Amino acid sequence: MNLKICILSFTLILLFRVNAQTRKGYELNKTTRDEIEMISYEKDSTTKAVVLEEKGHFSVDKENNYNFRRDIYKRIKFFDKSEIDRATITIDLYKNEYVKYIKAISYTNEEGNVKKIYLTKDKIYKKKNTDLWTEMSFTLPNVKDGSVIEYSYSVFSPYRHSIDDWYFQSSIPKIKSDFTALIPGNWKYNIRINGFQKLDREESNIKRLCLEIPGIKTGDCLDLKFGMDSVPAFKKEDYMLASKNYMSRLIFELESYTHIDGRVNDYVTTWEDADRTLKKYFLDNQTSKKNYFRKKLPQEIFSIEDKLVKVKAIFKHLQNTLTWNEKHRSTKLRVKESYESKTGSVDALNLILFNTLKAVDIDAHIIALSTRKNGMVTKLHPTTDDFNYFIVKTTVNGEDYLLDISNKNLLFGELPFKTLNGEGRLLDFKKGGEWQTVSPKYYSSTSKKVIFKFDEELNPFGSIQESYKGYFALNKRTKLSKIGDEKLWEEIEETYPDLEIDSLKFNTKDPKDFKINYNFNVPDSEIEKSSTKFKINPFVIDRITKNPFKLKERNYPVNFGYKWSKSYFIDIKTPQGYTLTKYPENTAVSLPNKGGRLLLNSKKTADGLTIYFKYSLNKEAYHSLEYEYLKEYFNKIIKAEEAFIHYTKQE
Repeated sequence: MNLKICILSFTLILLFRVNAQTRKGYELNKTTRDEIEMISYEKDSTTKAVVLEEKGHFSVDKENNYNFRRDIYKRIKFFDKSEIDRATITIDLYKNEYVKYIKAISYTNEEGNVKKIYLTKDKIYKKKNTDLWTEMSFTLPNVKDGSVIEYSYSVFSPYRHSIDDWYFQSSIPKIKSDFTALIPGNWKYNIRINGFQKLDREESNIKRLCLEIPGIKTGDCLDLKFGMDSVPAFKKEDYMLASKNYMSRLIFELESYTHIDGRVNDYVTTWEDADRTLKKYFLDNQTSKKNYFRKKLPQEIFSIEDKLVKVKAIFKHLQNTLTWNEKHRSTKLRVKESYESKTGSVDALNLILFNTLKAVDIDAHIIALSTRKNGMVTKLHPTTDDFNYFIVKTTVNGEDYLLDISNKNLLFGELPFKTLNGEGRLLDFKKGGEWQTVSPKYYSSTSKKVIFKFDEELNPFGSIQESYKGYFALNKRTKLSKIGDEKLWEEIEETYPDLEIDSLKFNTKDPKDFKINYNFNVPDSEIEKSSTKFKINPFVIDRITKNPFKLKERNYPVNFGYKWSKSYFIDIKTPQGYTLTKYPENTAVSLPNKGGRLLLNSKKTADGLTIYFKYSLNKEAYHSLEYEYLKEYFNKIIKAEEAFIHYTKQE
């Protein structure tokens, strides 16, 4: 990824009063008639809305108790009512944060006259979502095709450590986007520009005398200006990590703070500091509770001599005993309380596993990582902000196992798909932390054996045996545990509407190999036939009909998360009185760099035809330069599965 890095810092020793001008946010009424009469955006004629202009400004506000202040201004043009949700603005506030100076106007062209409607205070709503988060929201009135909305507000935060990311890019294009900041010199930040778009404006200066200790000292600020023009919409597509990894945005991460007396608080300067911060604040010093959990283990586990068998027994015992509360992290992490209540967040449950393994002298470490939706962890400089998930690593007989007990359907050594996001940080406070690749233990595959026969009226029927392994099996186990046999049967029937399923059986004896067996009939409407000929597509299940890759160009990687393959064995008997005249041609296609292989092999037999079809993806992720090859590879899969078998009536 073409990532532009910008590290800016400026430090003062004596300072603190901010000479900031008091203002009530950005002014409105900047919408022009040309914008109101605008019928499309010339640089993206397909877009249904465009940001005409947006601005953000960060500063310290002495009139509001020296809180960090974030001013926002935005103007959006709507070409189609399908984007009308953008007229509802939500502002998330953490604990004691608050909003002031909310202003908004909607503009609509009504028979040549511009109608302006101002937002009134009674249309601004406040809702408490959790103990920590509150939501402010408002909806601009009278928004329809052709409307323009304009709004501004200011957020004040007493938490003087973080500056929110500024997203230059979004799911709709932007004509102009600017962010400015006036940062007191005693705050030192790592500043990064992420994404593929280039800055059109970039300026940093020292603003003199913006800080003061009345009657003693004055100090300076770092004055920053960043801007982009004609920013294209970010196009999401299947098989990608979090959009934020690739969207053009400005990132601020606090490195240090200098007090008025010269003392310096270093937040994260080395990865060793980051590891200690994770232990103290994220894990809340809950990694030394082995004595407690030694008393809680069933006695029979202590008598197990084989280490691997013992670890598996502990894993299964805790997985069955404890229940995940659907949260990744605890606001107040206490592993003893979680164990007693038999429920907890991911960090609590996996810390219980960690402490329990330590209690029986099994080597174990915590790995901090970031989930796929949360974004990738930067390695450009030490940070703790990117991590939001914790798993356990143990090594037995020289083999590594990554463990997570939060999902009762996970096998020993299996991880939730959401954790497959590159590398995590292994925390070792004796030898020092290191990076750990987080990848699947088990290979993922599906195989389907389909046997076709025809009745006297040429209606095909037969049986299907399906086998799922790895993440395909995990998905089936999870679905079965949630909805049960009958509902899963109904779901399969809905997935394959062209089949009439007579009987179905799930085989879950081997959790690594989830099997489904069923008998089926193919409706007459699915066969193309005349008085002397007919043809049938043998790929009656799990056929790909649409290519998931449609973009002309993709600047970010394709990420499947894990390697996988799908295979079919089809045995189709020739109906009596007919001759097999045409069938799928043998095909072999390979992706560059051994990235995957497609193989189709058809073979006539004494009483019919057999088809073996398999395609695989041999890498977890593919570079954007491989995108066109992948797109064509899936076109080949679709074409192979569109093939028909032809029969002609014997004379």
